[in-house]
Amino acid sequence: MGKMEPKLFKESRETITQKCQRVEKLIQGKAVRESAEELEAVQHLLSKLSALAEGEIQLRSVGNLQTKLGGLSEKIIKITSKKEAGKKEHGNVALKCNWNDKNYVAPCSEEAYKFNVRKKRAWCSAQQCKCREFTKEVSLESNPCYESIALKEMYFGAGWDHKGAKLRPRHIHSVREERVAILTAVPPGDKERDRLIIGCIFISRVNDDPGEETKIFGDKDMSLVVPFQRIKIRFWDYFKNRSAEDKIKWSQGLVRYVTNGTVLRILQAIKEQYANTQIDVHGVNDLIKHYEQLSVGS
Repeated sequence: MGKMEPKLFKESRETITQKCQRVEKLIQGKAVRESAEELEAVQHLLSKLSALAEGEIQLRSVGNLQTKLGGLSEKIIKITSKKEAGKKEHGNVALKCNWNDKNYVAPCSEEAYKFNVRKKRAWCSAQQCKCREFTKEVSLESNPCYESIALKEMYFGAGWDHKGAKLRPRHIHSVREERVAILTAVPPGDKERDRLIIGCIFISRVNDDPGEETKIFGDKDMSLVVPFQRIKIRFWDYFKNRSAEDKIKWSQGLVRYVTNGTVLRILQAIKEQYANTQIDVHGVNDLIKHYEQLSVGS
């Protein structure tokens, strides 16, 4: 790509700055969903500007805007966290996973990695990510990303905010033990409405140490691996956004909170499809019984 002309660069930079100001106003008005969607659009514009920037002045300008967007992202996450922490949630979460074509038990293929980079997945695109250099068998102690061990170790983390100059740990404030973390992903070629449930981690331990991200550890015996190539459980068939039930969009953040009743309906759907494909239903039956008891007490 050629160098962007100074006038065009200036106009694009000013457009992004104006949109940042709009995001700031939306944040001040506690319009979480609207601010997150607007910020996502601004990040796309900045990505295009960054690809065309050349020379110290233009690159420095892009760096300043990236820092600005990082600060806005952090503000949105803080508002979301406060709202989520104040709700009477049941402690279940749904997590947005990057695509992994090795069934979430090993690092993904080169093709899947390039797909995630094209989609601008934060960790896959980060300089710190060294997954292409990882050659050992993955374990809880040694792995290049959450997705490479998610359904092998029944583990996931809240992640870190990579926007701006400083890494910041993210937190999941209302997640609880003896509840479920539902792992979801969108395969290449599918739309957001086709987001699949790929596994259910039955949470045995939550670590949320100061200065670290929230870490979720699962009970391997109680957790479920959903064979998503055969079992198509679409997340949005069961989950509705609180602020806009008809809107099928994840937008900002890794986490959505899920009620016990919604988890129970998802588990019942998994059991039904398991039975239709002659997969053993004993594991899912145990989880269903657990959530039937929780739903009675809700």
